[in-house]
Amino acid sequence: MGDDIEVLRASFLKAYASVPQKLREDVIAVADKKTYSWNSAYVEVLAKSPLGDQILQSLTKLGMFKQ
Repeated sequence: MGDDIEVLRASFLKAYASVPQKLREDVIAVADKKTYSWNSAYVEVLAKSPLGDQILQSLTKLGMFKQ
């Protein structure tokens, strides 16, 4: 899963870069029964935290990333 998560991380960072600033506070994921905006997800994904990995998996289930 290590390589897979790196691919998801790269895909998320690419998507984040194209999101307009005004939309970055919108909720995009739920992990551990909490909601995360683009900005909060970005912090966790960039830090390569376990929570960031959960957010990426949540976004994958929602179909954000093509596989």
